Amino acid sequence: MRILTEFKNFLRILPGDDVAPSVARHFKHNFIVNVMDVTTWLLGDSFVSVSTIMPVFMSTLTDSPLLIGLVPAIMSAGWFLPQLFMAGLVERLPRKLPFAKVLAINERLPYFFLPLLALWLPKAAPDAAIWVFVTLLVWRGLTAGLIALPWQEVIAGVIPLSHRGRFFGTSHFIGQIAGLIGSAIAALIFNKMTYPYNYALCFFIGLVAMWLSYLFFSMNIEPENSEEAEARIEKFAQVKSNLVDFKGFGRIIKEDSNFRFYLISRSLSFMGNMASGFFAVYGIKHFDLSDEQVAVFTGLLFLSGIVGYALWGVLGDRVGPKRILLVSGLVWMAALAVALAAQHIWVYYAVFLLLGLAQAGTILGDMVLVMELGEEAHRPTYLGLARTLPGIFLLAAPLIGGGLVSVFGYPLMFGVSLFFAATGMVLLLRVKDRKRA
Repeated sequence: MRILTEFKNFLRILPGDDVAPSVARHFKHNFIVNVMDVTTWLLGDSFVSVSTIMPVFMSTLTDSPLLIGLVPAIMSAGWFLPQLFMAGLVERLPRKLPFAKVLAINERLPYFFLPLLALWLPKAAPDAAIWVFVTLLVWRGLTAGLIALPWQEVIAGVIPLSHRGRFFGTSHFIGQIAGLIGSAIAALIFNKMTYPYNYALCFFIGLVAMWLSYLFFSMNIEPENSEEAEARIEKFAQVKSNLVDFKGFGRIIKEDSNFRFYLISRSLSFMGNMASGFFAVYGIKHFDLSDEQVAVFTGLLFLSGIVGYALWGVLGDRVGPKRILLVSGLVWMAALAVALAAQHIWVYYAVFLLLGLAQAGTILGDMVLVMELGEEAHRPTYLGLARTLPGIFLLAAPLIGGGLVSVFGYPLMFGVSLFFAATGMVLLLRVKDRKRA
């Protein structure tokens, strides 16, 4: 009974929160279904992790660091790059949810082919398998980028500003627990089954979980637009003839210095993130481990993510997203330092513990910060700019990292990543977020 009371208080909307009645009416329902959406998505992600399982799967197909670096580059940049070009279309839509549901279906279609690819490997030519895998990654990355902005707009529309920190914290906290359970199952699969059937089963479980997440997402109840919002959308449609308003983009970047500092800071931080896709591959090669160890790395990521999202979720609505990003940046730099210094696998495990903690803070902090940097009326444009422009660096970083590994080795690449991360942190100090009580 006490737990139920605490939960009601946790979701209570106070008069001072300034929440529209149409949003408050369905808030609890939307909060729960979106928590379940994120939870089941992260459960599926534990079987197809872009930080651990997917790069190691690529390493079974090729020894090229450049191709291995393509895995996180394609998946991450694909999520970021298309968003700017979706901004004009999304701003015009009176309702975001129907459009987002169609794109969410397309995002999940590539996962149908991953188990089939794994089962095909014994008969496939190595080059053909690599090209099919890269094609699926590009398909998945681009469709994720198309859904990203509508999905963020749906979340921003149904979760008020006063509760976004606790939403992202709660959903990812529970999702990390589900992911930890999933990684334990994945470890058992890798231990009991032979290659490539272990990957095939993991990919299939990931597929099922991600379609469950779609089921929950489709249960959102989108609030009705206010008369002011309807008038703005109608005016927008009459005034703008182009879906991609480059002049408007340039005007925002020129006039909004706070947003400009954010863009530069995030771009440098993404360059500092070049090492993330190489941690698992480096650990397996450097310490001469079997592929099943990748599931242990994934489990450590989710374990520290549980702690991270619990911590950042509690603090997010109190201290603000900028401070969350600053602390997360320091933790990421610590992970790089441990990767450089570790001489034993038990020490190297700390890299994934720190990485999970840093990723949790970065995801939560960045999600909340971007949603409050600009005016509500132009939020899709700000979101698009904030994702696409730094996303260029996110695409380049792992490729540069792969090139550095090929020529100079992993330690130098970790050091370069550390330099960019520190530079991005310094610039983030210039960014201002909204004051918290």
